[in-house]
Amino acid sequence: MIETKNDRPGADTSSLARKNPGRPRLGVVVPLANEEGTIDELLDRLLPKTEPNDIIFCVLDRTSQDSTRQRVETRAATDSRIALIWAPENRCVVDAYFRGYKEALAAGCDWILEMDGGLSHAPEQIPRFLQAMQEGFDFAAGSRFIRGGSHTGSWLRYLLSRGGTLLTNLLLRTKMCDMTSGFECFTRRAMSLVVEQGVKSKGTFFQTEIRYTLRNSSWVEIPIDYVCTCNSVGQDGILESISILWTLFRQRQRAHQEEERD
Repeated sequence: MIETKNDRPGADTSSLARKNPGRPRLGVVVPLANEEGTIDELLDRLLPKTEPNDIIFCVLDRTSQDSTRQRVETRAATDSRIALIWAPENRCVVDAYFRGYKEALAAGCDWILEMDGGLSHAPEQIPRFLQAMQEGFDFAAGSRFIRGGSHTGSWLRYLLSRGGTLLTNLLLRTKMCDMTSGFECFTRRAMSLVVEQGVKSKGTFFQTEIRYTLRNSSWVEIPIDYVCTCNSVGQDGILESISILWTLFRQRQRAHQEEERD
């Protein structure tokens, strides 16, 4: 794991789980769409990384048109760690993630990990995030662009993520090597802040917004191996990202100017 010189771990939240053995230590938030070909493999690889009281929140909505929901229901009937969250009110992928965050907070999870449901993220790397939580960090951010991390797949997606990170760090003065990854883990404190503040984006830029929100928390970047399963890049998503990034930049400028006047 690599941390910046400004990282200062907070309280060790793992002690909460030890004091409350019946309380979920970990909640894994996994939004799902049409994953009938991979959902069983995902769960088979995820479950060994959990403890008996942990919960895997499988969030589905009307975008799922195949047998994913039925497969999750079947698995949930035989394993209490699997929870099907049916959210037909979702309007976008961001709604799915935030529904999962709220479910994990309501269930009392001490740590909340989010990951992709299509095997872009390797469940075998979850222990790296849990180690960071045990060390007292509030936020463990998966990174493809530090030593030990990798990106496999579309070069266009790689360049957009790399370029987006560089531009965000330049405009917002953030310091992470990867500002766009969706494999990450939070303490209750950090996740509560994210849910309270919310995000503007309806697309993948919300991951960057979350990292910006937590820039002053105790954080660490975790090397991950990312497998890109989608080569397309939506123009609307790119335009939205640029618009929100510019808005955050202007807000930061105004805040800085106000501080100077004070």
